[in-house]
Amino acid sequence: MPVEPALRWVCRPPPGATITTVTILRFPPGQRLWAFQQMGRARAPLAATPGLEFWRLCGCGGGLGFSARPDLSRYALVATWSSEHVLEDFFARSGLFAAYRARASEAWTVALLTARGRGSWGGTCPFGPGLKDLPQGLPVVAITRARLRLRGFFNFWARVPAINRRLVRAPGLRAALGIGELPWIRPVTFSVWDDAESLEQFAWAGSNHQAAARAALARRWFAEDLFFRFAAVGAAGTLDGREPAFAFTAS
Repeated sequence: MPVEPALRWVCRPPPGATITTVTILRFPPGQRLWAFQQMGRARAPLAATPGLEFWRLCGCGGGLGFSARPDLSRYALVATWSSEHVLEDFFARSGLFAAYRARASEAWTVALLTARGRGSWGGTCPFGPGLKDLPQGLPVVAITRARLRLRGFFNFWARVPAINRRLVRAPGLRAALGIGELPWIRPVTFSVWDDAESLEQFAWAGSNHQAAARAALARRWFAEDLFFRFAAVGAAGTLDGREPAFAFTAS
């Protein structure tokens, strides 16, 4: 199986900054049962990883944005790290990650610094405070997460197809995935954008996404929600055959 290169940094994290990574792995048919089993089996070694302050193993939906249809070939790891050193040590030396990498047909990791955000994930704020004076011109990444109340479940999913149709056509979108621990009731979106203006145009410029967000707030569809914006500062590997954040070559 192909092995992605070491993480390439475009901007080094400042000392003491919380670093977030999102890793997307795709598995061929013969490895998909193993990948599914790791949703339970990988929890203990992840919990014992030094410097790993927060982590969630997630499944992926098919297509862009939220999706009620699972993609059983693809899984994601969202993680926050106490330092650049412990992050790089995990990806270079972890036996668990080596096993994932050996079985995956494709792997992509993007490293992120928090710009700003709000909300919680499982009762905690995992991504640290926003950093001031982040360099200009870096790709912007958004992570959203919700825990749906029963009262909001059907209303939420009824609005998803129209939002996804607009997302596909959104100027400045580089990549988008729906992920989640329990995707139907705890959905997560992950998206990469050219810049903050592109993200804001999609999210708030009189769109069906804006209307859905207002309805969710007014009608209390969510028991918990989260929205964070990041600057992408490094990446490795490919997603669907390309590197979407920085267009690095795979070599």
